[in-house]
Parts: sequence; structure tokens; C-alpha cells
Amino acid sequence: MSTMKAVVFKEPYKVRYEEVERPSDPQAGEAIVRVKACGLCGSDLHPYRGSEAGLRAGTVCGHEFAGTVEEVGAGVELVPGERVAASFTTACGTCWFCTHSLSSRCDNAQLFGWIDEANEGIHGGQAQFVRVPHADGTLMRLPENVSFEEGVLLGDILSTGYFCAKNALTMLADSNIPPAQLSVAVIGCGPVGLCAVASARMLGFGQIFAIDRVQSRVDTAVKLGAQSQGYETANDGRGVDAVLEVVGAYEALKLSFEIVRMGGVVSSVGVHAHDKGFPVSPGQCYDKNVTFKSGRCPARSLMSEVSQLVKTTDVVRHIISHRVPLAAAAEMYEQFEAQKDGILKVVFDPWA
Repeated sequence: MSTMKAVVFKEPYKVRYEEVERPSDPQAGEAIVRVKACGLCGSDLHPYRGSEAGLRAGTVCGHEFAGTVEEVGAGVELVPGERVAASFTTACGTCWFCTHSLSSRCDNAQLFGWIDEANEGIHGGQAQFVRVPHADGTLMRLPENVSFEEGVLLGDILSTGYFCAKNALTMLADSNIPPAQLSVAVIGCGPVGLCAVASARMLGFGQIFAIDRVQSRVDTAVKLGAQSQGYETANDGRGVDAVLEVVGAYEALKLSFEIVRMGGVVSSVGVHAHDKGFPVSPGQCYDKNVTFKSGRCPARSLMSEVSQLVKTTDVVRHIISHRVPLAAAAEMYEQFEAQKDGILKVVFDPWA
């Protein structure tokens, strides 16, 4: 049996870097990817903290990775040696949802790094190798000018930030207000929030306000084109035109509805792993004419589009705070969970 190094979930607040069986012998439609870079995502903390239950002990963690094709099964068009990035969920590329720009709801979608207690699911990308089902639909060939680190961001957080900002802009199209005159507040300036700030700037929003309890994150958002204060007086006090909510907390969504103007848009991509319900009633939405847009980002549907934009922003330089060997994963999970030492985005090297 061939082995590899990987980060394995044991129980809440415990992951371990250890030797596990290496995936091999790809079946029809599958590819084995040699991982060159992989990320630690904020949503990895949900099972880590135990707030999202059901992850089987022994599952290889992580859903952000990029690398090179190592082996392919029958029927796969990709060839060994090609540089690729994966979306955080698999995508067959042929079902109704995949062919209608909603790959996140693919009929065959599976989240990397999630195997439930009934042993259903697939291992993740915080490893030296990963098995990829529906390889041609899930993996995107990386342009030569896009690095593996950028590929890690494309497959999840950069596409998610872009999705959030684009949804808001699309929903405001009927207002006939030029983007340069629109204001948007981003609630939560972690990695996804910073990608939303950068995306809002790329899409032409005139004013971008950054809201976060951690001042260093707000400072980083300012470097990407946001303002640290002033959303209360936007549009002569009417409120901001749009709010991008990326936290996944009840309080963040409640604030979104409070600060958006009448007729504005709340675009939410935060993973709400809580049971507090919705912070406003249908009647309150009606009285404010608010449009609410939400959902899991269809990353694979957007990756090609976003890859053309990644070089127009310096978001990668500002977001990646730690580049460390995969062997340091347990320590990085602890630091990320506790928000220690200015940690923002961790990218692992599985071979260091």
C-alpha cells in the first residue's frame, strides 16, 4: 500500500498530520492530483469547532487545492502533468445545474473533505495527493500566468467574494444607477470579505465600506480600496445600496438589513451554521423593499471568469498571511480558530 502525508480530522478541536493511504488507480472519470498548494478555509472551522456535526473521524480535511494531474481514469480529457485547480465541490459539468451556471448545486456535487458517519463522501485536499471525481468538470486548467496559490483562491474564496459582489450589482441593475455611484458595505473582512472588497472594486462600485471587529482586517480592506467608516451617512443617510454579508452569523445578517437602504440589496454568502433563524420577518422585508440574494457559490462556473481578473488586483498579496509546511496544520488550525498573530489566510505546502 502506498502512503502519503495528510491532515486528518480526529474530533472537534483535534486534527493531526499523519501518514494515510495514498489514492491510486483512478476509476472512469476520475483523476489523481498531486497537490502543490492547499488552503485552510474559515468553513473548515465549522467541523473543527463541532458546530457542524457529522464529519467522520479519519477524514482528510480541506477543500481548497491546486496542483498537477498525476493519473487519470478512462474517459478523462485532462492529461498527466497539466496544472489544475479544483472547485471546493465536485461538478459533473453536464447536468442541468452545471450547464446553467450553478455548479454548486450539481446533481453529483460532493464537498471535498467531508465523509459522513455513514461513510458517504470524499476525502479533502490538505494532502499530498487527492482523488477527484468528475475530473473534467471539477478541475480547471490553470492559465500559465496563474500560480498554484492563486489557483487555491480561485477554487473557493476569490470566486465566493466575486459571486457575492456580482449578485449585488446584478440585483441593482434595474435602479439605473451607474456602478460608480453605488455604495456597498462588506460585513466581515476575513479572507472571503477581503475578496469581496477586491471584487466590488473590480466591478466598479463607487464606495466600499469595510465592517469588522478586528481593526487589522479593516486596515487590510482599506489597502484594497475600502473605507473604514462612513456607511451610516451613505446616500445622504438613506443607507448603503448593497450589503455583502460573508460572516455567517445571525448578528451580521441582522446588521445587513439595518444598514441597507430601502430598495437595496443584501447579498449573503456566509455559512449560517446556527439555529437562530432569520433576523427579519417577511413583513419587514416588504416594508423596506429589500432584495435578498443568498446561496453557495458556484465556484466551478465562475473560475474561468475570475481567473481573468485575478491579475488585476493585489488581493493575493494582502490575503495570504502564512505560507507553511502542511506538517504545521494542527498549529495553524489552533491559531486560526483563536485569531492569533495576525493570521488571515494560510496556504500549505504539502511537500515542504
